[in-house]
Amino acid sequence: MTNKVLVVGSGGREHALAYSFVQDNNVDEVLIAKGNSGTAIDEKCRNINIDGTSKKNFGELIDLVEEEDVKMVVVGPEQPLVDGIVDFFQERGYNNIFGPTSAASQIEADKFYSYIIMKEIGIPQAESIFCHTIEEAKDAIKKIATDEGVVIKARGLTAGKGVYVCDSKDEALSKIEKHTEEYGLDILITERLFGQEFSVFGISDGERVVPLEMSVQDHKPLLDGDKGSNTGGMGAYCPVPIADAEMVKYVAKNMMTPVIQLMKKQGKEYRGFLYAAVIMTQEGPEILEYNCRFGDPEAQPSVMMLKNGLYKPISAALDGKLNEINIEFKTGAACCVIMASNGYPGSYEKGFLIGGLEKVANEFSNVKVFHSGTGTKDGKIVTNGGRVLGVTAYSEESVSKARYDAYNAVSLINKATTELNEKIIFIYRGDIANKAI
Repeated sequence: MTNKVLVVGSGGREHALAYSFVQDNNVDEVLIAKGNSGTAIDEKCRNINIDGTSKKNFGELIDLVEEEDVKMVVVGPEQPLVDGIVDFFQERGYNNIFGPTSAASQIEADKFYSYIIMKEIGIPQAESIFCHTIEEAKDAIKKIATDEGVVIKARGLTAGKGVYVCDSKDEALSKIEKHTEEYGLDILITERLFGQEFSVFGISDGERVVPLEMSVQDHKPLLDGDKGSNTGGMGAYCPVPIADAEMVKYVAKNMMTPVIQLMKKQGKEYRGFLYAAVIMTQEGPEILEYNCRFGDPEAQPSVMMLKNGLYKPISAALDGKLNEINIEFKTGAACCVIMASNGYPGSYEKGFLIGGLEKVANEFSNVKVFHSGTGTKDGKIVTNGGRVLGVTAYSEESVSKARYDAYNAVSLINKATTELNEKIIFIYRGDIANKAI
């Protein structure tokens, strides 16, 4: 009897999850709904032409699970979780789906809820004021802003883009109307914290959070030096020097596990990935936000560091046996550089041929190119989104070597793609992992 896993989604995170599952000899095949051009060509992977992230397709998805006798479903993005995909499956008697219910997904979908729950537990975070009108927001900015600035946060889901970090009160006041036009009137006005940021990823079975004992650092702004527009993430690396395994365990024990334990008491049992975005201030670690899924692009370097993949830990979480699992890591480091469409995060064209992928696969044994926004045209791989590729290198030596190899592969793809199309197709940051070096 074949053991099949279904991954819901089509981005770089979902490609990384599929890649991680096929590392396990117990997995015979990974189905991806809907997948992308990268998952289409990976060994033991098969794309399913259903957009599993769309609520209207949940019924079609559960039919597929029954027809294919799928043993485990793993949900990648946050939107289907918030839309109740886990609830939908559980109501129909299928419980082997990894991800929080719609109610438990509030930890990401509702910044007011996460702020309140952290306040109740006493988890360090930025002081914030809830606002429901532009006038309330302006008053809150005047109250909370310091000479060093203030932060505007959307309440709901924004694909990682709904935060404005402002350098001054005047900048925040000038941006507040644009922010509410884009993300709605419910917002948090938050004190600005300073320090290096890092992410901690945990797997929860509803009782405990077992972390991947390796911190990851994302790079949200578009341009080098953390300048420019906010994006879904332009690259990531791990581990982060400022947060060793002991710090990761501290965050999981004191800032993640208490959250899921309180949520269980509230009737919102949490099974799934839990992601804590942390900032290391002078007073110690503070939480910036929680997310109810694996990060993107943080998933890409993370899976490169795992010895045996994520299949066994997730299986244990679904069985309520996380305490029996030891997640093992390789020595060294991994670095992911996102190659995005020229114009992202604004408007951009699609459908450009991507060159150099085969050459990278042949020349770099330690590099995996994870696809995010790719499609196929006339049998060839083309751009089909804002963030297109996550070029990810692993080095057993150091983050410097991983970074060096990732950028060499990026240069090769960029040069070949530019020549194919006779114009610049990709943009990318040139300083991913610089903070570590």
